[in-house]
Amino acid sequence: MKKLLLLFLLWSMFVPMLSQRTVIYDDGIASLRLDKGGEVSGLPVLDLSKREELTVSFDDLTHEYRRFSYRIEHVGADFLTDEGLFDSEYMIADDAELLIEDYAQSMNTTVLYNHYSFKLPNVNMRPLLSGNYRLTVRVEGEDGNMQPAFETYFAVVEHKTSVLLRGTTNTEIDYNKTHQQLDIELTYGDELFIRDATQDIRIVVLQNGRWDNAVEYPKPTAQTGKSLKWEHSRDLIFKAGNEYRKFEQLSTRVPGMFVDNVRYFEPYYYATLPVNTPRKNYLYDEDQNGRYVIRTERSGDADVEADYMWVMFQLEMPQVTDADVYLDGLWTGNLFVPRYQMKYNVQAGRYEALIFLKQGYYSYQYVAVRRGGGGRKSAFSVEGDFFQTENEYTVLVYYRKPGDRYDQLVGWRTASYRAR
Repeated sequence: MKKLLLLFLLWSMFVPMLSQRTVIYDDGIASLRLDKGGEVSGLPVLDLSKREELTVSFDDLTHEYRRFSYRIEHVGADFLTDEGLFDSEYMIADDAELLIEDYAQSMNTTVLYNHYSFKLPNVNMRPLLSGNYRLTVRVEGEDGNMQPAFETYFAVVEHKTSVLLRGTTNTEIDYNKTHQQLDIELTYGDELFIRDATQDIRIVVLQNGRWDNAVEYPKPTAQTGKSLKWEHSRDLIFKAGNEYRKFEQLSTRVPGMFVDNVRYFEPYYYATLPVNTPRKNYLYDEDQNGRYVIRTERSGDADVEADYMWVMFQLEMPQVTDADVYLDGLWTGNLFVPRYQMKYNVQAGRYEALIFLKQGYYSYQYVAVRRGGGGRKSAFSVEGDFFQTENEYTVLVYYRKPGDRYDQLVGWRTASYRAR
């Protein structure tokens, strides 16, 4: 276990401070999930007018009870800006920081852990305003002081706009080749006081919940009455990518879907996936666009009965000389860090990565990131871009009322697009 925690510590040292990404500081944290209605997404969005709940859960691999607390903070549309609001302005809470009281020990697993969870909103804490929220979880250290364990984000929407989303493969770059382009129409009513719609309203567009290629604040191409349009906008052209791969491992005895073998080498189980090669042509496969589900063959509670195992990913291809290859999915947090980087095995002629994962279903893709350069790192698929690929697009609509100190989230729409 000490060796395992050392590996997690080394990984966490290289996690960069990214605005809208999950950042894990504590080396014992694993399988962090933000789950809304049984589904994990890149940015969970709660509807302020509905009784929706967000379940936050994670495992502590130290297997020792530790005190964890949580707090939420309202942040700007850029996920960075501290808007200077008082706690009482954006939430009703018994205290600014609350203890996590719901936890359970793992049962009949080779890797021992404690599973923690809590829901938002709850009777002790409830957000009042729409917009983006930073969720910070802290843990009590050996010195008795609370220190950051991880940070992540969610959003609350109050629908005051209508969003129409259309996709096409007839783009400003090519026709039925490697790209997809979005047209967006946004309409709003009298409850929004708009002086300059191009300044007061801003949108962010995500592809499959990814933040590395997110389009932030594109300028509308037309405005008519109470409507904004983004048509034939080069800013809204996305590389189409390829369908995500997947595997499922529910048992510690027999291989699961797209798993070659499962073996036990004390003290861990090891699952080896087949050797993949980059797909040269497009072949439709129903995928989950990077999502993952923790589950096991047992009929009990997977949160505490699913085991951890080392999973070997293998991609046979020539070495890319000017880029690094990573595994990517919602379970990686869309982070291009050493934990998810694949190393090239020169003798075998393939990229390999050994990742410590909890039993369940995982959707993933192989991507590459160019070395060097500053700013945001954007990945590209090593398996090509095909216009037929099914992708999921999300539009977030932000509005700042004149004189206000915070950004509202007044619209949100997610839709899948696949060329027919």
